[in-house]
Amino acid sequence: MKRLSIVLSLLVMATLPLGASTFIAMDHAALIANSEAVVQGTVLKVNSFWDPSGRMVMTEALVRVEDTILGEAPSIVRVQTFGGNVDGFIVEATGFPEFKAGERMILFLSPEKNGVAKVAGYQFGQYHIRRDKAGVELAVPALDLGVNVVTENGRPFARPQAMRLETFKDQLRETARRSGRIAN
Repeated sequence: MKRLSIVLSLLVMATLPLGASTFIAMDHAALIANSEAVVQGTVLKVNSFWDPSGRMVMTEALVRVEDTILGEAPSIVRVQTFGGNVDGFIVEATGFPEFKAGERMILFLSPEKNGVAKVAGYQFGQYHIRRDKAGVELAVPALDLGVNVVTENGRPFARPQAMRLETFKDQLRETARRSGRIAN
């Protein structure tokens, strides 16, 4: 009997993804509740570096704010996240926001300290702005396909889908109003 339980345990473990990050799903209401501001902007500059302890690679992005959808934000926001590339030493932090100079995006921002923000909800709080074949701007979720997502109540998770940028922003403003937050 003991051998059977060991074999079953090994089979269960073999079905689990190796090295994958797992995050709790966040909808727009939860993201808004955990954000000081929601902004649309363009990444101006990206810099990766070792944290002060010398143990973690971090990335900082400077984002020019083009539209403040909710809350207040300066015209340039400093955003930090885990992972990056320092002198060829690459740390890929699956599920954490990634930035490239020139990219346009929507960010749900949580305040950090010393004027540096982080993205609320990891990649749940980051949407890329892309144009479809007809030239229509879309808000495209940044959530990596390799990220495992669980819900607090055990219900199936429906990955967010791309939608028209203006529709997305209107939905965020309406969600903020319903939750008692004042949208811009």
